Amino acid sequence: MNSTVSSNKSTVKYFRSPKNLIRRFVAKRTARSAIILGLIVAIYTLSKASSFVTAYPTEAARQKLAESLGSNVGVEALLGVAHHLDTVAGYAAWNFLCLIAAGGAVWALLLATKTFRGEEDNGRWELLLSGQTTARRAAINTLVGLSCGLVIIYIFFSLAILGIGHLHGANFTLSASLFFALALSAGAAEFLAVGALASQLMPVRSRASGLAAALFGLFYLIRLVADTTNAHWLLNVSPLGWIERLQPMYNSQPLWLLPIAIFIVILCGLTIFLASRRDLGDSTFADRETTKMSGGLLKTPLQFGIRLTRTTSLAWLFAVGITGLLYGLLAKGAAQSLGQSSSAENAISRLDQVSKTAIVTEFMGIVFFLMMILVMFYAASAVGRIREDEAEGYLDNFLVRPVSRLQWLGGRAFLILIVVGLAGLLGSLATWIGETSQHGGISLHSILLAGANAMTPVVLILGIGILAFGIVPRFTSLASYAAIAWSFLIVMLSSGLNLNHWLLDTSILHQVALAPAVSANWTTDSIMILLALVLGSLGSLRFNSRDIQGE
Repeated sequence: MNSTVSSNKSTVKYFRSPKNLIRRFVAKRTARSAIILGLIVAIYTLSKASSFVTAYPTEAARQKLAESLGSNVGVEALLGVAHHLDTVAGYAAWNFLCLIAAGGAVWALLLATKTFRGEEDNGRWELLLSGQTTARRAAINTLVGLSCGLVIIYIFFSLAILGIGHLHGANFTLSASLFFALALSAGAAEFLAVGALASQLMPVRSRASGLAAALFGLFYLIRLVADTTNAHWLLNVSPLGWIERLQPMYNSQPLWLLPIAIFIVILCGLTIFLASRRDLGDSTFADRETTKMSGGLLKTPLQFGIRLTRTTSLAWLFAVGITGLLYGLLAKGAAQSLGQSSSAENAISRLDQVSKTAIVTEFMGIVFFLMMILVMFYAASAVGRIREDEAEGYLDNFLVRPVSRLQWLGGRAFLILIVVGLAGLLGSLATWIGETSQHGGISLHSILLAGANAMTPVVLILGIGILAFGIVPRFTSLASYAAIAWSFLIVMLSSGLNLNHWLLDTSILHQVALAPAVSANWTTDSIMILLALVLGSLGSLRFNSRDIQGE
């Protein structure tokens, strides 16, 4: 009898506050990715700052660095305008603020759309809403749960900045460190709200993520133009520009926290309002209930794959083309700025580990590195879409017909390779057009080779994704993105830590030469392509023999 009462008490205690169940559920799921992000950023910032202190221990050495990078248009496009680079505080603010704020924004918008619209698409939200809650309260609790992730990354960012403050010559105050961590977290806070609102506006997660990503791209472009032209006032109209206006560590402007807070409050308020007014599964911009029948691109699995992915593929190609064109236009300006300093080439070589070739080609090497990462994310999302088609039952409609599994998977992989090839070609041509218009002096042949070299690791990411799809299909997207994250993390840490060469070799990005800054290593590229074929073949054979798996 006593044991029964005790058991009942423990059960009641476990299910306390059922109205807040969603908040606890979301907070637990958010905490895992927030801890990973916080650890990565903490390790990166500490290693980078430590490397700066070691490489430039004297005021004279730091002054030379400030002269070489202080007016570099190309680097300003990547990291923002540099201030007080002769100090640890100024270097940390310049090197970390825009980069980490942008990375946190991407993490947040993906997390928000997955939690709001993704769970609703999968039917899990219906179970949660059937409890003691309402749509309005559920939206509020979800936002609160997601905010727990913001608190976690803020704690990690604060500890990292406080750790940097103990380096020789840093001497960060506690208030300055906490304000800097708040600025680093602001991008994630802003785009958590953007992703939440986009989830109410769009009918499926892919469109919600696309809308949020498009807004991120627009705000980033405004910030880039403001930092690389005389139109500095554009920083005042971009949420990412507001973060830069905070100017932590060297000239703190906490007043710019006000528009950031207003932006977040308005978007969260709209999210709650729209969530309370719509039906489950509905959206503000819903699909039409009826549409004109079209039998185009439905005759074969390959044609159907084109029909399913054409919009997304064109959007990625557009993003690659715009990226190449913008950075191509900036290449000559970067070369002119760096050319004014006798120590420029040495500084770039020490910081970015690229060879001492012509300054403009060094910058173009960084451009193709960024383009490479962008297309790698496309490949990861595309192979994840293959898994979604299986999980959602689209594949079943083909397998009941005389269509083999290998034919279906091979067709989808072929489409991804076509888009990757077009991305390399389009990005190269757009970069060349922008660079040629500024008389940068790099030949089209060199840029096309650089584009082909940059697409090599993308093929390997596709191979890894197909291998995961065949063996552990539920972890297809995770495996693909994890390979990218690991590669990028190793590259970042290698500039601040003396890593073992075996560990460095595990990074895909470490294997790729930064063409056209240096000559492409076609032997290494061929090995990566061969490895991709092996992994893809193993994954395909395993997929051909395993059971179809849903969610």
